[in-house]
Amino acid sequence: MFRQFAIQVARYRHLVLLLIPILVLVFGGAVVFYLVEASHISSFMDALWWVIITMTTVGYGDIVPNTFVGRLVGFVVILLGVVLVSVFTATVASVFVTQKLKEEKGLRPINDQDHLVLCGWNPIAEQFLDELFRSSPQMTVVLVNQLPEEQIHNILTLYRDRGLKYVRGDFVNEMILERANVARARAVVIIPDASSGMAPRSDEKTILAAFTIRAMNPRARLLVHILDRDSEAYIKKAQVDDYIISDAYSGIMLGRMVTEPGVPQFVRELLNPGSANSVHRIPVPRELVGKSFGDALMYFRRRGQLPIGLVMEKEPFSLKTILSEDYSYLDEFIETKFRQAGRSLKKGQQVDVRLNPPDETLLHEGQYLVVIQRGEP
Repeated sequence: MFRQFAIQVARYRHLVLLLIPILVLVFGGAVVFYLVEASHISSFMDALWWVIITMTTVGYGDIVPNTFVGRLVGFVVILLGVVLVSVFTATVASVFVTQKLKEEKGLRPINDQDHLVLCGWNPIAEQFLDELFRSSPQMTVVLVNQLPEEQIHNILTLYRDRGLKYVRGDFVNEMILERANVARARAVVIIPDASSGMAPRSDEKTILAAFTIRAMNPRARLLVHILDRDSEAYIKKAQVDDYIISDAYSGIMLGRMVTEPGVPQFVRELLNPGSANSVHRIPVPRELVGKSFGDALMYFRRRGQLPIGLVMEKEPFSLKTILSEDYSYLDEFIETKFRQAGRSLKKGQQVDVRLNPPDETLLHEGQYLVVIQRGEP
């Protein structure tokens, strides 16, 4: 707390230096005026009131000097007061204008905590923000990229009613990440970056940023979008919490269009934000804790919803560190047994998903159900 206060004082030391002569003039002038006009004023507070009103040139006229020395004090207070107050006012205005310009240009440090940092920009970023603010309208999101000023201004204007902030720079640079306060972020999302004017052609920048961010904030959820499946092994080493690969399922979807028409359309309908039916993750209701997934099916069907999966967030298990990367049969056997027990050995893996679990599966507090929710027709 004291350190933060010291930093703020050092940052605005020119304002502090201006306040010192103003305070000296106020209290010094009040003392002298009280001494020379003691017979005409009732208290020191009257003298203090007169100095403040005089130096700001308001001049109510309720208190006036009656001696030569008192008028001389008034002359000095007016002359110095106008200069000091004008300079102080202009300096304060300059500070606010500078802060506003820095904020618009992405040069102002972020002081928020538990925020989300979006590193990079490409055509899917706006869709990501729409989905994010639709579900969490109060969330603070900090963009880190190198978009042109006009484009970033349009983005900030588009989301002016949301908690959207901006830091300009290359998110591989640790100083830029510090300005975005990544160390205190709740989550960080890295997407292939096209903001510098060059199309993203590799995942090298994404991988490097993932390692840097994980070192700066081991607790944040780190989510990554990569372009090439060959980068998957490196992303796993960075201990990301989850990742997606561009076009990872395109071939499967195209094949299903031929062999099983309707399945790809079903998936697309569920993921379409404008669809009447959508997929949501909701906590297991208190009345279902200790009951089975089959009970949940009947519970939600009566409410026009359909549970299709079970989700549980867990801390990653560290036994992975003693297993070799090139699995032996023993390693594979151990990992299989842990997976059957519902424990993941993947680095950074914190979400276990069971799709269409057996009806007898028991529900526990802290778990979530993935539910298809029917909207308004």
